[in-house]
Amino acid sequence: MQAENSTKNINLIATMPLFEGVPLNVLHWVNERCEIVRVFAGQTLLDPARHNDAVYIIISGFAQVRNPGQDDQALAYLMEGQCVGEMSVIDGGQPSARVVADTDCRLLVIESGTLWELIGMAPMVARNLMRTLSSRLRYDNEVILESLRMQRAFEHDARVDPLTGMHNRRWLCEMLDRQIQRCNISGEALSILMLDVDHFKHYNDTHGHLAGDCALQAVAQAIRGGLRVADTTARFGGEEFVALFPGVDLAAAHGIAEQLRQAVREHPVRDFQGRPLPGVTVSIGLTALAPGQDRDQLLNAVDAALYRAKHAGRDRISE
Repeated sequence: MQAENSTKNINLIATMPLFEGVPLNVLHWVNERCEIVRVFAGQTLLDPARHNDAVYIIISGFAQVRNPGQDDQALAYLMEGQCVGEMSVIDGGQPSARVVADTDCRLLVIESGTLWELIGMAPMVARNLMRTLSSRLRYDNEVILESLRMQRAFEHDARVDPLTGMHNRRWLCEMLDRQIQRCNISGEALSILMLDVDHFKHYNDTHGHLAGDCALQAVAQAIRGGLRVADTTARFGGEEFVALFPGVDLAAAHGIAEQLRQAVREHPVRDFQGRPLPGVTVSIGLTALAPGQDRDQLLNAVDAALYRAKHAGRDRISE
């Protein structure tokens, strides 16, 4: 940093938000006690690894608040009239972030001892400082809330299939692990079905992939309409869907599966303009959790049952 040799401008200091409402005699005192320095673009003003003992008010130029981590990403930009360093002066701790001059800057430097004297002389400075800190906290809260919103959106996208709105395979596997653990403890039955749209590749090849998407949406709607609130459904991948039936034995699950098979067969398929498309049928594999089975073994068992249903002619249920 280089100190300026020119006369400090009291009128300029008076325009800074920190000095709003401060008497002129106090501004003269600040002019005498505080130095205006020049820093060049790229110079570091604050660093978490370095003790700070001053507040810096930007008179001209811009600065960046950067992530102290390895990526050194810019978190915020500071402009004329804004100050930095006040937190570490107030609490005596290290700076929480790195602040770097984005352009050549002129800074008013208020040493910590001078700041406390100034607050004693002019309580308006404390009021203005509280406003600054309050706006920082408000901004930080908004950033946190936006970060949480984005996190929830990412979590949602990671577990929900965007085409059908059903949960996806990742979510199902997590849920299945919990259901198996619960049923092993309680001794409750757990049935599972795996459903596959018959001749789906031919449907896509004949009517187009957009029509295939509409058919998958129709299947998902039919499945959702035929299940209890306690039942769990997911798009397992491609044209395969899975449903879990906690507390339902294999015989009762077979009845539910038959209702779903009929519901899909009867459910209309329409394109995105509402025009009718050919309907589809499904093959269903069905099984129940056996003692000692884990998630992969249960999925392999129901997949084998699905293969038998398809091998037997499709549009049917196999256990």
